[in-house]
Parts: sequence; C-alpha cells; structure tokens
Amino acid sequence: MKKLLVHLHIYYIEQIPELLQYMQNLQHIEHDLYITTPHDTKDIEPLIKPTLPHAIIKQVENRGYDIGPFIDTLNNINLDNYKYVLKLHTKGKTSNNYTWLNNKRLDNALWGKILWDSMLLTEQRIDDNLAILNNNANIGMLGSSYCYTNNPKDYNHLLPQINDELTKAKLSATEELSFIAGSMFLAKAKLLKPLQTYNITDFALTDGKIKEGTFAHVVERLFGALITIQNHTIHTIKHDDYCYRFLCMAIKRFLLQKKITKSGKQIIKICKIPVYQKLIK
Repeated sequence: MKKLLVHLHIYYIEQIPELLQYMQNLQHIEHDLYITTPHDTKDIEPLIKPTLPHAIIKQVENRGYDIGPFIDTLNNINLDNYKYVLKLHTKGKTSNNYTWLNNKRLDNALWGKILWDSMLLTEQRIDDNLAILNNNANIGMLGSSYCYTNNPKDYNHLLPQINDELTKAKLSATEELSFIAGSMFLAKAKLLKPLQTYNITDFALTDGKIKEGTFAHVVERLFGALITIQNHTIHTIKHDDYCYRFLCMAIKRFLLQKKITKSGKQIIKICKIPVYQKLIK
C-alpha cells in the first residue's frame, strides 16, 4: 500500500513546539516524515525526536528557501512508493513582511497560520483533505482558499521562466496558471515527478532580503502549473473564518503604518497622516 510522504522544512527553530502540535494530528495516518533544515541536526533532533521518533532529519544547504530542500527530498526517495505528498514549512512571524492575496492583506504570521490550519488543524481536517483526493480523480492538488490565486499579477512577471521550465519538461507552455501562494499543499505524488529533474544546487543561496523573482519563486508557481497542465485541477479548501484577524490587521494598519519606499525613504503614518519622513542612506 502506498504511503503519504510528508516533507517539513524547518528554518525557524523557535516554531518547533507549535509545529509539533499540528504534526501530532497526523499520527493516525501512515506516512513517512522527512525533515530538512539548514541548521545542525544536533540542534533539531532533541526537539523533534521525543514527539516524532520516526522523523528522518537531514541538514541541507540554505538554498531556495523551502523549495530547494523540498526538491532535494524528492530526489532522495522513490516517489513511486507514495500516493500523496504533503509539503510544509516554517514561515517567519516577526518581520513586517506581508502580501496581498485575493484582496486581503496577509502578514507572514497570519499567512503561515492559514496555510498550516488548512493542512493539519485537526485529524478530521486531514481525513477530509485526503478523502477529496481519494474520491476525485481529476483533482491533483489542494490548498487553502485564502492562498489560492490565478491572478495574472501574481505570475505574469515570471511566466517566461515558468514556460521555459515546462518546455524543458516536455510539457505544454501556458498563458495562465494557478497556484497555492506560500507553497504548503497536499498533492498527488505522480504529478510532481517532473520536479525530480532539479537539484538543490539549481537554487541560489537564500537571501531573506530578496522577496520575489528568484528561481524558488518560479518553481513555487510551477507547482500549480504542473497540476493543471497534466489535466488535473487544484481544489481550494474553504476553512476557518479569519475575519476578526483581518479586521484587527486593518485597524492596526490604519492607526500606525511604517514603510520604506523604493526611493529609500522611511515614512511613518498615524491614521494615514504622515508624521515622520527620513531618507535612509
């Protein structure tokens, strides 16, 4: 019987206690768990093994954010042994980074919570997700409805590179695509086989200051393109209502905004009124 492959990339060690709570919801499902990290495994194993003794933990180069280590894992297993792949990773919480998705402003902390909740919030959530793939031959991937996007502004700037990669894989080029922003998803393993042509060394060393345009961002969108080009669909999970969190974020943003413009000017606004400006050298 084919198993579930779970890949978890850990960059933010401080998030491990929270992640372990989620991961315990998976223990009733037969699976293999591969954990990658750029940190020394001696720092990770004492935190992981007491709760997840079956985890295989590997130190990898810090290349391609969570994408490069995921590719490395796919290259070190027999994908034919697995029916589904669950991709997970830590996501920074303390920075002021945010993204706009489906007309909603997500800071990294909320973005990460939404992604994790959609995959592992409860045992029932996991069972429901697997049932969707089991019972629908045409569905190849599923992820949070909040993080699903088919908006051209989210991929047009990378479309030439995406199509280059599709051509290399002997797949059809595309003019439109959809994907799960944040790259946490559950997918049918066979549809991810074209990714095994890559290696972690294809990705540049991770630079947290670069927020867009790297090869990792290309492959993030390629995940979705591979599903639809192979005649499957991406299913969106409608889950918990985060209206209160969105409202709190909107109020906080209205009361106080800090931003740095492209010209290097730092601006602080209170109730949308600029109260401080400084050119950062």
